[in-house]
Parts: sequence; structure tokens; C-alpha cells
Amino acid sequence: MVAGFSAANQQLAGVAPETVQSASMRRRLWTAVVMLLAACAAKTQPPAFPRTVAGAWQLKGSERFPAARAPELIRKIGTRGWWSATYEGPGSATVELYELTSSAGGLQMVQDWRPVADTVVWHTPRYFVTVKWRNSDRSAVSAFVRAMEKQFAEEK
Repeated sequence: MVAGFSAANQQLAGVAPETVQSASMRRRLWTAVVMLLAACAAKTQPPAFPRTVAGAWQLKGSERFPAARAPELIRKIGTRGWWSATYEGPGSATVELYELTSSAGGLQMVQDWRPVADTVVWHTPRYFVTVKWRNSDRSAVSAFVRAMEKQFAEEK
């Protein structure tokens, strides 16, 4: 006998108890599969690149890239995808945000990153961040980096 169905109702409908039970099980299985797929397919919200940073830097454009196009070190440690944004102001700056697969991966990226001139890197629980600048005043770059650190430290 199947829970929720009396033997008389099953006989009246001409349905064998195992048929009712397997239909109920299939329905539950499909519901679980659909819920799982919906959870996996949820897209990550892109980061909010501010239009103006530190009062002097203007966002010129941003773009999303797949994880496969990330630098080898970052792909090896783990990223879901990444974004690049270009700013103009007292010089130019490019911000690259790599969404981490784990927060521990961010620390490993910072430790394994090879220093490059006019570039700074840091990580948050969600992102590994690089900022590269050109033709910029040191104090303007410092203000830009501080503002970006604050911006992405607050994103969850």
C-alpha cells in the first residue's frame, strides 16, 4: 500500500500500488534534479566597478572573461571567471578581478605572484585583484588603490 492512497482508491483507479509509488518517486526525483540544476546554473553577479574612483579616475570600460583565459597561475589555483576594468585620470589604470573558487586560493595567489613594476595585488575572501598603472602620480595611484581595496572588500 502507498501512503496517502487507500487500498480501495487504488483498486477503483485500477492502478497497482507499485505504479503509484514509482510515479511519486519519479516526481520527487525530477523535482530534486530541477532544483539542483537551477542552483548550479545561477550566475554570479558581476562586480560593481565604480564609475568614479578617488574623485579623479573615470571608468572607461569593463569586460568579463571566462576562467580559461586567466593567467596560468590563477587557473591552476582556481577561478570561476574574471573581469577587467580600465580607468583614466591622472594616468591610466587597469583593474583585474578574479573570482576565487576558495578564499585560501587568494592567499596562495598573493604569495606565488611574481612582482611586476607598477602593479599591486591583494585578495579578499571573494576576489584576487591586480591593479596595473601607467604614467600616474604616486599619490593618485595610492588613493586609487585604497578606494578599490575598500570597494571590493565590502562586496560579499
